[in-house]
Amino acid sequence: MLEAVTGLSREAILARPERTADAERAEKFKAMVTRRCSREPLAYTLGVREFYGREFDVDRSTLIPRAESEGLVDLALAAIDAQSGHRHVLDVGTGSGALAVTLLAERPDVEGVATDVDLPALVVARRNAQRHNVAHRLHFVASSLADALQTAFPLVIANLPYVPTARLAELAPEVARFEPRIALDGGPDGMNMISSLLRALPRILTADGFALFEIDESHGAELSARARAALPECSVRVVRDARGDDRYLVVERGAQ
Repeated sequence: MLEAVTGLSREAILARPERTADAERAEKFKAMVTRRCSREPLAYTLGVREFYGREFDVDRSTLIPRAESEGLVDLALAAIDAQSGHRHVLDVGTGSGALAVTLLAERPDVEGVATDVDLPALVVARRNAQRHNVAHRLHFVASSLADALQTAFPLVIANLPYVPTARLAELAPEVARFEPRIALDGGPDGMNMISSLLRALPRILTADGFALFEIDESHGAELSARARAALPECSVRVVRDARGDDRYLVVERGAQ
């Protein structure tokens, strides 16, 4: 917070502890401390969150990007590199745009479409696309999941709500009280939104495409079964995150 208020690096602040702030900066710092003491997430207090080596604007209309989602980016980049021809990605439920913007920033020859049902979130996502110079390659669509789209994509990625409704009250105050419920609540079993998108894969995923999902660590087996029911010809696997938890569902169409 001091770095944000003063514009100084942490090293500079620690090297000169006798330095004083002017009244305006002191008041800004006090206001930020008050917000954080109310259990507001630091990312919302600062208005930014680092993700995959880049800073992204965030506000209370968007889920705060998390380290687990960086693993989804790694899987998506590998899928992009394995494909030939036109490289096009669909990010469903984009929120802050962290996934789609990162993929396009990492791969300059890739184009993308990002959807979200929440218009304020799309405003933030577009701002992040502009910030990282990919706005000319990333198109935003206001849509529930992929309902508004008619095109099939070789890569579909999604970090959709996967917390069971009954577990929302058990989350830390920073999450339960401040992050958007629409981005957290996955319905009674936590799988409503992901299951809906799985059922849409026959329409939105190309014959040799990949679909990648971030999931709850306890949902891998059930979502794998639902993926096979939606796409009988697909190959499905669950990949663990850096902590060793089942975190990503990988669906490859036509791989059997």
